Amino acid sequence: MKTGIKKLDKLLGEVPEGSMILIETVGTLGEEIAVSMLQTNKENAVAFVTPQLREKFEKRFDLREIEMVVLGRDMYQEELYKISYILRNVPEGSSVGFFLLHPLLVFQSSSIVFRLFSELVTIVQEKKAVMVVLLDKRLINSKSLAVFENYATHVIDIIEEVDGFKITRGLRIKKSPRGGTDFYEFDIINGEVIIGNPII
Repeated sequence: MKTGIKKLDKLLGEVPEGSMILIETVGTLGEEIAVSMLQTNKENAVAFVTPQLREKFEKRFDLREIEMVVLGRDMYQEELYKISYILRNVPEGSSVGFFLLHPLLVFQSSSIVFRLFSELVTIVQEKKAVMVVLLDKRLINSKSLAVFENYATHVIDIIEEVDGFKITRGLRIKKSPRGGTDFYEFDIINGEVIIGNPII
C-alpha cells in the first residue's frame, strides 16, 4: 500500500496488508498524510470521523467519494462495540482512516481505549486492511503512548518546536519492519505534504 507521498513511501518502505500505521502528532498536524492515503486508495477507503472532520474533509480535501462513518450519526461514544462491528464489515483490503482517538481519549478511560485499539489491530489483520490512526501526543503520557506504539506495525512521529517566531517541524519513522529514520524537515503547504532534508 502507498500513501501517495513519494518521499514518505520511500522512508516507510512497503506497507503490507494487515498493517496499522500510527501517526503521533501535535493536534491535527499531519492529518494530510492520512487523507493522502485515503485519496490514493479511495476505491476501498473508509474514514471514521467526527461531524466537524467530515465537513472539513468534504470541503477542504474533496473526500465525498469516500465512505465516512460519523461519530454521533452512525455510532455514539458509549457504543464502542459498533466501531468493531462496522470495521468487521468493510471489504477485505480496505484502507481505513481512524480519526476518533482524540475524542475517545477525552471521554473514555485509557484502558477502554487500549482494549478497543487492540481489537482494531486484530480486525485489520483479519481483513487484510491497512489502517492509519492519528494520535495527539499531548493527550497521553509516555507510558500510554508506548502501549499504542506496541500495537502498531508502523509509527510516524511528527514534532513541532516554536522558538520565538521560528517554527520547526520534523517527521521521522519511529517504527517499521525496516527500522526507524532520523528526523526530516516536514511542512504542509497548500494542503500538500512536503518532506525535505534530514534535520541535522
